Amino acid sequence: MPPDRSHALAQCRAMLLSRQAGYRREMSNLDEASARETKSSAGDKYETAREMIAQSRRLMEVNLAEADAALANLERVAVAPTKASCGFGSLVETSQGWLLVGISLGDVEADGAIIRTLSLASPLGQALKGRVAGDRLPWRGEEILILSVA
Repeated sequence: MPPDRSHALAQCRAMLLSRQAGYRREMSNLDEASARETKSSAGDKYETAREMIAQSRRLMEVNLAEADAALANLERVAVAPTKASCGFGSLVETSQGWLLVGISLGDVEADGAIIRTLSLASPLGQALKGRVAGDRLPWRGEEILILSVA
């Protein structure tokens, strides 16, 4: 039985929400560390520590913005119409496993199946675009058979 697309999307959502929470937690920890950092007679040490904290916080802000954007993109995947051909939002069964086209998060598990998520802009996403069940796709010296598209 194929995995349910909505279950796969729920797993992606949970993964992204967990990442967001982790980034927010880390930003809070960095804010606390910054507040605890006191100026000492070794001024360079103080300035260096504060700058390292600020750089780490900026990185967390970037990561959080990327997670926010990924969640917004995931919502677009969720409402994307299903078609007979591969495209944005498609759940594709191949000879090499399941693929969810639309957002790149790595592997997610849904209904006992491992589903590889990938962006439509990725090389494999572009190669899959417009393909239908039964198509054979040459890929990195191998052949991928598209078994179904949902």
